[in-house]
Amino acid sequence: MIDIKLIRENPELVKNNCKKRVCKIDVDSAIKVDKEWRQIKLKDDSLRAERNKLSKKINEAKKLGEDASKLIQNAKEIPKKLSELEIKEKELRNEREYLLAMLPNLFAKDVPVGGEDKNKVLKKFGKIKKFKFKAKPHWEIGENLGLLDLGRAAKLAGSGFCILRGELAILQRALIQFMLDFHIKNGFEEINCPQIVKSEIVFGTGQLPRFEQDLYKTSGGMYLVPTAEVSVTNLYAGEILNEKDLPKKFCSFTQCYRQEAGKHGAETRGIFRLHQFEKVEMVYVCREEDSWKFLEEMTRHAEKILEKLKIPYQRVILSTGDSGFAAAKTYDLKVWSPYQKKYLEVSSCSNCTDFQARRMNTRYQSKDGKLKLVHTLNGSGLALPRLLIAILENYQQKDGSIKIPSCLWKYTGFKVIKAKLKANLKPKNNGRKKFE
Repeated sequence: MIDIKLIRENPELVKNNCKKRVCKIDVDSAIKVDKEWRQIKLKDDSLRAERNKLSKKINEAKKLGEDASKLIQNAKEIPKKLSELEIKEKELRNEREYLLAMLPNLFAKDVPVGGEDKNKVLKKFGKIKKFKFKAKPHWEIGENLGLLDLGRAAKLAGSGFCILRGELAILQRALIQFMLDFHIKNGFEEINCPQIVKSEIVFGTGQLPRFEQDLYKTSGGMYLVPTAEVSVTNLYAGEILNEKDLPKKFCSFTQCYRQEAGKHGAETRGIFRLHQFEKVEMVYVCREEDSWKFLEEMTRHAEKILEKLKIPYQRVILSTGDSGFAAAKTYDLKVWSPYQKKYLEVSSCSNCTDFQARRMNTRYQSKDGKLKLVHTLNGSGLALPRLLIAILENYQQKDGSIKIPSCLWKYTGFKVIKAKLKANLKPKNNGRKKFE
């Protein structure tokens, strides 16, 4: 959340931020409700002070044997007035908190202003391979190998899900272990965290209340995590850390669950956009003055993984209109797709400054004894299955086989996924009726 003091003192800054983020939030309404809440609270506080004064006067009058009936009558009227004010104050406070929770983070000064077309490529790595044959899409490669079973996945769960079989399932597991090992060697602590969490946890990282439609919710009011960021960032919610214990660097592998529909066309085919997918996440919790250097460090960790895999990629700084709700600044890493002939996002690395910390109430005590909000960062390190797409398409061979990047050999136990006769992955209808 944004500091309410900043909204009161510089409302135009917040309005301008929303406008450049293409975020239609009525900042004036938030300011109006906040003003009304403060006025009611002031009356509430005045009544409580008056009640305390009357209580003292009544006690003094009784001690002196004076008539205190009028004072007692005045004191009896205060609880009713307080009750009415407290109800109104609570209503206004809840409305104010909701409106404040809908406001996005303030973007950094160097973030390009505009929509997706204003995203800026900052660097490129790797040489794009020129095939001597027509490059196939990942879904055709996987199905020809008998390793990507989309038909039976649809039978089990509907569209937006996949089944990886045999060597492709092993390859994904190898990538996960390879990435976790890489992060651990670079000073990260691995976290195995809950993947079903309370509503206040999802609120803490900014998915609630604004993006509830994108989340999977259980009948008990819990939420399936859309990313490990949600659980791991909230590890210290409501706590006060010591400055000497910062930074904290975590990596975590989880399933991720998202209801978002996504785009149309090639990006809905195969395993590009799924409701359930796997990801290794990086999370930083640090001092406010260190967060920008850690954004660069975190992004470089993700880039180094792609460099070890020898996959062409580019780093992009996202514009104000394309940045995430909680992020002050985001770098996207995109890998080359030979079939689509464009780069596909495989990682987003963001500095959320103190935005999430204020929602979670996570602070640290500095050396001078002051309490400060921590800064939080998160980044994909990296996201599957788009990493699988990049390997299948960039390492495909003319005979239909797939070479495995050499850094993964010790994890897979094989160097090549050999070509096979085209597998029949279409599930047969055995007359089983749909349950109704």
